[in-house]
Amino acid sequence: MGEAKRRREWQESRTAEGLPVPRPAECPSCGVRETTTVQTNVCLWELGLPQEVGFCGSCRAIWEVFPPQYIADPVCAEPCDNCAFRPGAPEQDDPETWKALLDSLQVNGDGMFTGLFYCHKHVPIDMSKGPGNFLFPQRADGSWDTAKMRVCSGFLRMFWARKRKLGLM
Repeated sequence: MGEAKRRREWQESRTAEGLPVPRPAECPSCGVRETTTVQTNVCLWELGLPQEVGFCGSCRAIWEVFPPQYIADPVCAEPCDNCAFRPGAPEQDDPETWKALLDSLQVNGDGMFTGLFYCHKHVPIDMSKGPGNFLFPQRADGSWDTAKMRVCSGFLRMFWARKRKLGLM
């Protein structure tokens, strides 16, 4: 993870110089830059909404914002506070569901991940289906537009740990 360390040091030097990388401000749904960040309350947390959400007054989209210490590069960013891949995450409570997710990322079935898992931050939430239902960007043909998506930092860390365990790193 030398590359991750180099990128993190670059990020920290920018921050020390007063040049932090700003969090994305535009609406991930319609692109409008006039958005609002709102702190939610305990009642909304219990419904599964994050502590801080973005809201677009134009298209009414709602999304979970990146943390204040946002690092754009997923290689050197810390996993999110509610990342499914962090130790003790509630997503891992049901072993069968968790195994099914991991199996879906191991397309070749050889124990190594060949698929990718994407970060849910700054992705509109489909509130008609409830929190946790994300509207990832799509191309005209309906496939995911991965160029507009960010790989999950927690997934990357698990990916690297798996590579080390299998002796591939």
